[in-house]
Amino acid sequence: MHGPFETLLIANRGEIAVRIIQAARALGLRTVAVYGTADRQATHVAMADEAVWIGDEATAVPYLQIDRILEAAAQTGAQAVHPGYGFLAERADFARAVIDAELVWVGPPPHAMTAMAEKDTAKARAEAIGVAVVPGVQARGLSWSELADGANRIGFPLLVKAVSGGGGRGMRVVHEPDDLEPVITLARREAANAFGDDTLLLERYVACGRHIEVQVLCDHHGGAVHLFERECSVQRRHQKLIEESPAPGLTTATRQALYDDAVRLVQSIGYAGAGTVEFLLDDATGERFFLEVNARIQVEHPVTELITGVDLVQSQLRIAMGEPLWLTQADILTQGHAMEVRLCAEDARDDHRPQAGEVQAWRAPPGVRVDTALQASDRVSVHYDSMVAKLIAHGPDRLTTLRRLRRALDVTELTGLSSNRAFLAAVLDHARFRAGGVTTRFLDTHDIAAPRDPIGDGWLVAAALLRHGERLKGRFRSNAWRADVTLLTQSSGDRAHVYLDYAGDNAWRFAVDHHPDPDLLLPVSPTGHARLIAAGDGWLRLEVEGRLATYRVRETAHVPGELGRTVWIQRPGHDSEALVEGTLLPEPAPEPLPAGAVISPSAAMVGAVHVEVGATVAAGDDLVTVEAMKMLTVLRAPEAGLVRALHCAVGESVSAGQLLVSITA
Repeated sequence: MHGPFETLLIANRGEIAVRIIQAARALGLRTVAVYGTADRQATHVAMADEAVWIGDEATAVPYLQIDRILEAAAQTGAQAVHPGYGFLAERADFARAVIDAELVWVGPPPHAMTAMAEKDTAKARAEAIGVAVVPGVQARGLSWSELADGANRIGFPLLVKAVSGGGGRGMRVVHEPDDLEPVITLARREAANAFGDDTLLLERYVACGRHIEVQVLCDHHGGAVHLFERECSVQRRHQKLIEESPAPGLTTATRQALYDDAVRLVQSIGYAGAGTVEFLLDDATGERFFLEVNARIQVEHPVTELITGVDLVQSQLRIAMGEPLWLTQADILTQGHAMEVRLCAEDARDDHRPQAGEVQAWRAPPGVRVDTALQASDRVSVHYDSMVAKLIAHGPDRLTTLRRLRRALDVTELTGLSSNRAFLAAVLDHARFRAGGVTTRFLDTHDIAAPRDPIGDGWLVAAALLRHGERLKGRFRSNAWRADVTLLTQSSGDRAHVYLDYAGDNAWRFAVDHHPDPDLLLPVSPTGHARLIAAGDGWLRLEVEGRLATYRVRETAHVPGELGRTVWIQRPGHDSEALVEGTLLPEPAPEPLPAGAVISPSAAMVGAVHVEVGATVAAGDDLVTVEAMKMLTVLRAPEAGLVRALHCAVGESVSAGQLLVSITA
């Protein structure tokens, strides 16, 4: 159903809900937000004209509750529903329910969604109109022996992926035949958890592939145009990190073939609205393969908006109102280059584990587009995706755009929990990425790590510690080294000597001068003097060996009864986190965990417990599955033994390092 409307309900959350509210306002529409308990104070809730609570995350994901969403529309007089992306955005049953409720559905018709909803049926349709697809087999209803036969026909390595959904969930690479069964079991569980459908597809794994997608707009009157392509090859665990347009190095013939295939495919299914047709280019053979149609707006849509000047979300709304396309293909031109990075709450130094917790400080960079719902003092929830913001730069050419985006990362401030800011900066700095045309294996085949800055971190952490009046013993742990660091100060008169021992790896000595501000002492590097040039709320400008630099220093509020505070230090390209302990006496060393202890690798929800107390397990047996930011991790027995105790239950929230299972050998 399509037609005019005045009030729009947004069945989504976070930055995409904010983005849709902005587009709706530009068209003079009234907006209604929905929210779960964890989002009660969220930005999209505050921005909307009205907001309706639809459930608590402790029992189910609120944004998947179709009945609750439709009830919210009825309560508020909403006449249309925009699904955003993720959650219910590509569920044809949700689209039908919206239409059956006599509401306008801002998206493609249900029949078009059904045609492309599952990757296997989408591939069959593409083949039928002459669009090449990756060779593979459908895993539905096949026995293990049939799956093994199909896998052997495809050859190893191969890709196992869910026919529903996206975002890397339910997608795994299998390198050896012996790994096929356990990988399929885990992929099915992950797909069922994320999409409610555990059907899988086995495909040839294209090791040197480039992920290229074409943006399309189609109206309800048969009109269709493309808005050129985006390169999305920088991926980790099949999730995109950096997107850009145009894709570097493609020939004119390849681009035109992609555009023609994309438009032909969406027209063949009666598509309407904004959508993306995804392709894989084999860098080794030059072959191009259709992957899937994303029947929704996508995370990376801003890069297309910046190079074309077309507002894709407003376009969605206008198409849903029944307007015929107001642009011909000749009207759509590209200008310059655009690039986007996804800023995520994750610890890049610890296998990019998702982080949950309170944001201490957030400052968006000037000079680039920032799509976010983040605000200072927000809490990043374990229930939802780890992405907190998108930074998008635009320039006359690729190199200028890249430099602008790199600068934006330098001046972005996000403290209170770890982020991938410095990691993204290191990717943009990498010579291979700067050359363009990387494959989806770029991050797997290149050692990308944020540069270490031990002297800077050392003396700045010392300054932060001394700023709190620490004059005797203290200890801190720095994420930059992943090791305990002992700090010892000896004070005499107006000078103090500071010794830092980084787990025996590096030892630094600092002479410290008192500053007129008695709470701020300045360290001296091993070879020179450090002077305070200026200081303000949360920042220091220092001269070290003739070089000036500004550092942002943030600290958590002191909690009565606790021994310390966390200090966050940031300067361009480098982040440090320190736990400051204010005890005057050395603390006893923590007791080591017993050999059979299994702990949670990150803040997470317990999705499944596979054993019972008293069970006998072998090394490598599944014990507990935890879910963090929609990704599943199976924790396995470190050794054979008896399950002595379970310290968790299904549905329970657990913290990083929390003991989950105890095993006695």
